[in-house]
Amino acid sequence: MRLIKVVMLGALLFASLGARLADSQSQIIPFSEIKPGMEGFGKTVIKGNEIQTFSVKVINVIDNPGVLDDHIVVRVGGPTIRQAGGVAAGMSGSPIYINNRLAGALWGSWGFQVGAEPIALVRPIETMLALIEPLKEKAQKRLSYVPTIPLGVIGSVEIDGQLKQIEVVSQMPPERANCLDTIFIQAAATPILVSGLNGRALKYLKDGMSERAMRAAGMRQALLPIASEDFVQELSHGLEERYSVRVQPTGLSGAAAHASVYTTESIDLQEGSPFGVMLTDGDVTIGAFGTVSYLEENILLGFGHWLFPAGETEFFLTDAYILDTVESLEMPFKLGVPGKTRGTIFEDRWQGVGGVTAIEPRSLTVSLTVQDRDLGVTTQTWFRIAYYESLIPFLFLVGALDAVDRTLNRIGPGTMIVRYTLQANELSQPLTRTDVFASLSDVAVTGPLRVAQTLFTLARNEFRDVGFSSLDIELDIQRSVRALRVKSIKTDKESYEPGESIHYTVTLHAYRGKEQTVAGELRLPQELDRSSVTLVAFGGPRRSDREEAPEFDSLDDLIDFLQKTPSNNNLTVELLDISDKTSDSQKQEDDKNKISYKNTQTIDETIVYGEKTLEIKIKTGKSQEPTPEEPKEPKQEKKPCKFPFYCP
Repeated sequence: MRLIKVVMLGALLFASLGARLADSQSQIIPFSEIKPGMEGFGKTVIKGNEIQTFSVKVINVIDNPGVLDDHIVVRVGGPTIRQAGGVAAGMSGSPIYINNRLAGALWGSWGFQVGAEPIALVRPIETMLALIEPLKEKAQKRLSYVPTIPLGVIGSVEIDGQLKQIEVVSQMPPERANCLDTIFIQAAATPILVSGLNGRALKYLKDGMSERAMRAAGMRQALLPIASEDFVQELSHGLEERYSVRVQPTGLSGAAAHASVYTTESIDLQEGSPFGVMLTDGDVTIGAFGTVSYLEENILLGFGHWLFPAGETEFFLTDAYILDTVESLEMPFKLGVPGKTRGTIFEDRWQGVGGVTAIEPRSLTVSLTVQDRDLGVTTQTWFRIAYYESLIPFLFLVGALDAVDRTLNRIGPGTMIVRYTLQANELSQPLTRTDVFASLSDVAVTGPLRVAQTLFTLARNEFRDVGFSSLDIELDIQRSVRALRVKSIKTDKESYEPGESIHYTVTLHAYRGKEQTVAGELRLPQELDRSSVTLVAFGGPRRSDREEAPEFDSLDDLIDFLQKTPSNNNLTVELLDISDKTSDSQKQEDDKNKISYKNTQTIDETIVYGEKTLEIKIKTGKSQEPTPEEPKEPKQEKKPCKFPFYCP
């Protein structure tokens, strides 16, 4: 029969399969030997860490071209299945034994079935064993591309005298529930269980952060002018849209989300036991739970299907404790909590996930302190993020935002001071910054967004993996909005001679406060063949969002830029285009005397925004003959600014 062909992910090597099977801990029954009517059993954990068995009877096999889309169709039953309410999410990977030999891993079930013996699909173990070679190679390359999940009709089988078509779906279609000729199979993939996140942080994890929320937080001006559009796109997609998974909150937090609270016994990893594939651990736990299908020394295979699929990964491989199996009209699922980190999940493919128990995964350790000055409350949060670069900025953002929201217990205006130190293996010294943000509507998101974009910029750099290791952050927040707008700039004279010092005064208008002034001086170059120069005063890291994003020649250049980019509490006064108009000898003289045509001053715990310019006449000693002006492009009117403090 003609069946849909599944996209192959790389060449699957089977040359050494025979020798490997002979030496493996489990005796294996080849797919070719499995026939209708054969009986066996499966292993899984419904509650706690006790492995239970359930009965299995083979209905038929589906032998498609290739190997990735072969399946064993079975009926499962017994007290364990009745207790679970059917085939539950989290049972994916449950090893299935035929004639006491390992046949494969349970991975999908028939939706809309009522009864004690539901129909399910089993992934042949031979297909999953193809993951062992890449696991042994411990590939370090990581993929961010997520291919389309192969769905559709995979074959037909005869059940109780009737020929039924089997179709794999991402979710059960209610309008087709009464189709008697088709069995809809949905992967028994456990949902992504989340502990330690609530409110909008949980919503962002599921659905992504809206572009409107990012813009309202001053994303364009408050953050770095590097790949801003890419960053917006990255954060606007949550896990559910990115990977077609379901995010399910557990309602647990803190220590309650860890196995050590529920058992003091050591949890062994063995065929049939639960295990976790975790994106984060600590005070924030995000991950999925499945069942161990196969163990060979320190190699572990499970699930029998993809998780995202992410290809080559570096997720936390943990043992797990199952609190209970939750009944659901959509699909029952196991409610689990992670135990100790036992290794690294390196492979997430169509036929399953695989890891190595002997390798400690790389991770970014986040230590976060949040202080609310008004309430006198300080909270501390600690969590680790698995080293999957495309998710690190996003997972950091939701974890940090939840910590801020819990501390403030409100959403509203204020000022935030952010101090952070990022350490990484490829940095000669830590990247340390202090930034100040203010908002009239939602101050909580401003600081975490800035740090998230720094992580995004480094994670996507074109030079090399920076090797993130730790991130220590302090967020100091107050309700008052501390902001100064550049109102005007004046000089002590109307005209100057080359080499003279310009004494200027910048007037700043405080938000709902009094005006204040900042004075300084800039020296003109000795050689200046111009009739006028422009003096500009502006707040923040750059004058305008019209400036192009900088380009870098090395990772060191990028790090230097991130380290030296002015903060939002900087006031800069600059003579424009001076250095481009001076001679080489003048530049050398300026360098020798450490003369700069720009002053940057820090205003304590207060952001500065806005821009003012002033034309200054220069006495060159030459007759000033009028020169024809070049035609100018019509000046575009600025649109009204909707976001205070960050308007160009």
